Amino acid sequence: MPNDLALRLADWAHSAYTHAEVPYSALAAAGLHLVDTIAVAIAGAGEPPVESMRRATRTHGGAGRLALVLGTAAHALDYDNAQTPSLVHPSCVIVPTAVAATAGRPDRGPGKLLHALAVGEEISLWLGETAVADGNSILFERGFHPTAVCTPIGAAVTAGLLRGLNPDELAHAIGTAASLSGGILEGNRTGGQTKPMHAGFASAAGIFAADLAAAGATAPPTSLEGRFGFLHAFLGVDPAAIQWPFDRAEGWRLESVVTKPYPTNGFIHSSIDAALLLREQGFRLEPGARLQIGVAEPVLRTIAFPEASKYAPSDAYAARFSGPVVVAIAMLGGSGLGVGLADFDGVNGPDETVLAAAQQVRFAADPHASAAFPKHVVSIAAGIDGDGNQYHARIGTGRGSPENPLSTRELFMKFEDCVAPRLGTSASTALWDNLQSGISGDGTTLATAIFTFTALFD
Repeated sequence: MPNDLALRLADWAHSAYTHAEVPYSALAAAGLHLVDTIAVAIAGAGEPPVESMRRATRTHGGAGRLALVLGTAAHALDYDNAQTPSLVHPSCVIVPTAVAATAGRPDRGPGKLLHALAVGEEISLWLGETAVADGNSILFERGFHPTAVCTPIGAAVTAGLLRGLNPDELAHAIGTAASLSGGILEGNRTGGQTKPMHAGFASAAGIFAADLAAAGATAPPTSLEGRFGFLHAFLGVDPAAIQWPFDRAEGWRLESVVTKPYPTNGFIHSSIDAALLLREQGFRLEPGARLQIGVAEPVLRTIAFPEASKYAPSDAYAARFSGPVVVAIAMLGGSGLGVGLADFDGVNGPDETVLAAAQQVRFAADPHASAAFPKHVVSIAAGIDGDGNQYHARIGTGRGSPENPLSTRELFMKFEDCVAPRLGTSASTALWDNLQSGISGDGTTLATAIFTFTALFD
């Protein structure tokens, strides 16, 4: 086994890809991620960050530009999947990378697309989990976006595999991508268009790193473990202490990714589940009622503070990161699977009814939720109505997780919610059918589905 970590990683990835060593369960997860990401990217196609990215890159072309736009669209609504404890959104980067790397290139084709997806996501999640220490993500605690830091390397591997790089070239792509990582999370707190673009930047970085390696560009052999390498610079961890991707008995990490049932920040999802459970019990945010939800202390910084922007978000994107607003929507009876796309105006913030209800919701740190974080995002809700009646709900495993997966019907409902407004019901169903057939092994229908998808972004 080579000593340089980038080359060790490249050897593992190349072997898993070329010798079809990805287990069936991981390929099935990759197929689910492909379908879900295509749906949320179509839904996000007209969002302001995507339009800004398209205008800014209109004189560019090729796979890099497609990756920038697709990645931004996939992350624009925060409806894309995510994993704990890494806090990485893998598919909004790796799926656009794979699609961009194969679009218009029949020589690459869809045949081993899922293998390349699985390997790239697994590496991204491995890096994200390596950053978890003392009950939190080191990256998240420092203000880095774990997705923006960890996925460029995974994207470089996916693009490199689909491009046919050998292990040495793939190692150089990994090293180059390590210098293209980065992104801050302040957008989660106070808005702006930058955070969704992180996925586009990371996807394009992977394409670029692979292309540079194919053109002969080299990277430091110790780009990961060196004194000034990725692991020290971003994670502050000892390379000798990390667990390698291929030293894992529990199965591949991408099988633990959560498919989001709601188009909001993932830290709010268990609180939505709790609110829906309270609603089933008969609790309502009527005059005099109040609702308190206990969550992990690190979560408060994203969904509850600063209070001025959380109780009066300026636009729909900011509203998706407001715990009080999103819970109020769920309590009032949201769309979709409980809170859906129809509950967020594309331009304006929430209406007065939602804002008034949000004032009755308060978030606080809970020691039990804090102890479970980041492996589990727990919510403990206590409601009191105007007559003093009390209601309680505790959510430890949210919907969409491997322990509580969405049904095929629910997955289709989400797909239709995302795609039908853009393509129409018939075309949406046809795309779903082609994707389902494609991930089952029909390369022709998968190619057709991907062509239909990318044509929307020309």
